[in-house]
Amino acid sequence: MNKLVLVAVSVFGLSLSSCYKDKSKAPLIQESSCDPATVYYQNTIKPILASSCAKAGCHDADTKQSGYDFSTYESAFDASREELMEVLTTSDPEKRMPPAYDTPLAEEKIAQINTWISQGAKNNECSSGSCSTDGVTYSGTIASIISANCASCHSGSTPSGGVSLDSYSGVKVQADNGKLYNAVAQNGQASPMPKGYKLSNCDISKIKAWVDGGAVNN
Repeated sequence: MNKLVLVAVSVFGLSLSSCYKDKSKAPLIQESSCDPATVYYQNTIKPILASSCAKAGCHDADTKQSGYDFSTYESAFDASREELMEVLTTSDPEKRMPPAYDTPLAEEKIAQINTWISQGAKNNECSSGSCSTDGVTYSGTIASIISANCASCHSGSTPSGGVSLDSYSGVKVQADNGKLYNAVAQNGQASPMPKGYKLSNCDISKIKAWVDGGAVNN
């Protein structure tokens, strides 16, 4: 992401003086429950960056294109920068990030980054409490998990690894061959996915429940 920087000071007028200047020492702020008005880094922002930015050949720990590594909070947010929202929303294909050849971020995800920054760009996470796998459906549960964590890499005309997950039929193929669950469980039986992080135990349990139930289009 040429010119991509993580804190849109110029866009939001946000001063990070109240945040830790040494981001490597910024504590992980954990909350026992999720506030619907709060955007959490670990729950929401990290998956967005991991699937859209911290990819091989781009901004992962190995490549660090243009010097940026978005694979961890510490490496991604070690300094105050500008222009994040500008490069995410510009109509100029030469400046937009992700690059023009890649899938652009959905407006919902850009809005979440916007809100997270305005709330202080904290290294925070929350727990939604107990996890139930009762009533898991493709349309109501699995599709949203896939969309949030996988579709940015596995969609479009040239999906990563030739695996398309932007429709039920594509997800069904990976569910039936066992790769969907093994990948997200990161149990060594398939290439671990998503790259750079792991789904919550609850989301993994929901995927397993859906797959074990026949991976039906419900």
